[in-house]
Amino acid sequence: MSKNPETPRDIEEWADRIRRVSSAHDPQAARKLASDIYRAAQEDLDAERARAELEREE
Repeated sequence: MSKNPETPRDIEEWADRIRRVSSAHDPQAARKLASDIYRAAQEDLDAERARAELEREE
């Protein structure tokens, strides 16, 4: 498995969003964050699969 190219700055942005949502009383904000995390993770997995497929084809 390849190393995740996510930078510490990206991680800090996610951490800041989690802190904001955890202190908010807005269930919609929590759902939005969960959706964004899922989407970002899926995009990372799709990119990793595409790279692996490209490597297999070469």
